[in-house]
Amino acid sequence: MRHEVIIVGAGAAGVGMGATFKDFGIHDFMILDRHEVGASFARWPEEMRLITPSFNTTPFGILDLNAVTLDTSVANFLGEEHPRGKDYARYLRALVQEMEIPVTGGWEVEGVEEDASGGFRLNGPRGEMACQYLIWAAGEFQFPRLNPFPGAALCRHNGQIGSYRDLPGNEFVIIGAFESGVDAAVHLAEAGRTVTLLCNEEELALQDQDPSRSLSPFTRQRLLDAQKTCQNLHLRYECQVELVKESGNRYATIASNGMEFVTEVPPILAVGFRGGTAPVEHLFNYRDDGHFELTEVDESTVAAGLFLSGPLVRHEHHIFCYIYKYRQRFAVIAQALATRLDIPVSDDLIQLYDRNQMRLHDLSCCGQECVC
Repeated sequence: MRHEVIIVGAGAAGVGMGATFKDFGIHDFMILDRHEVGASFARWPEEMRLITPSFNTTPFGILDLNAVTLDTSVANFLGEEHPRGKDYARYLRALVQEMEIPVTGGWEVEGVEEDASGGFRLNGPRGEMACQYLIWAAGEFQFPRLNPFPGAALCRHNGQIGSYRDLPGNEFVIIGAFESGVDAAVHLAEAGRTVTLLCNEEELALQDQDPSRSLSPFTRQRLLDAQKTCQNLHLRYECQVELVKESGNRYATIASNGMEFVTEVPPILAVGFRGGTAPVEHLFNYRDDGHFELTEVDESTVAAGLFLSGPLVRHEHHIFCYIYKYRQRFAVIAQALATRLDIPVSDDLIQLYDRNQMRLHDLSCCGQECVC
């Protein structure tokens, strides 16, 4: 089967791209996902919530920070300022249904190759698909970093936890102290468990208006509140983990400063995700920092017609790792494809996206220097 455009990934980036294509008159496209719409969000731990707040400000001409279309509000749909992952997945599924966005679930892409006649061939267990243009919008949550140090395989990654409340054990060590590590520590401590969070004091102390450079206000306040009310929450600074080993029925986490933390349950690994880009990594050049090199319209510099959408987009020192950041790039890609497909786009539509900060001409305006 062949389409003009295929989008890989039915999360916020993929569904947002599909909705934008509809606005720009691009209709011959299909979204593929290895599971279903919003699968990554639906697999978050039960207690995990979006750290970016949602407010129903759409009637006032200000987009909800977690919305992926111009005319929807997550806060209005869900009635939550910080929705759970499962609820945000409901928002995405409702968008797909309401806008009749074409999605094929259960279609895993294992390989991507350029077609000799132009375009791309996608291969997987269910067969082959082809397209002229490919948008890679696969998320990160389903691809955890599992081997950052020796013995990490003995740990339980936070991306593999269904609920902190249901975890067996009374004492926990958490490795990694950015958003996901602090989130795990707070939930476990509030549930009455004894928690040791191995962290970097400077990272936790850093405060910046951009939540990509430091803990978000939402997470920071929850940590401060937990430190005041939970005597069972312990922060251990400058504990770079070198090794985790198993001895009998216990787990020892050994830090570079010689400290050792022993628990009866596996340590929780909260060191981030590697991203689901493996099938297309050979079709990109790389920047000095290891990220994909992109043109000004988020296209590969070596494989014409291959675009990147989502939190892995980088331009110079700008990082688009939150929904309200990477949604600014949806219309950039949509306009580029509409031009190549000879689909007319009105100035009114472009101005509408510009006014709502879902397309910005000047990269210096969209995204701040940050680290995720």
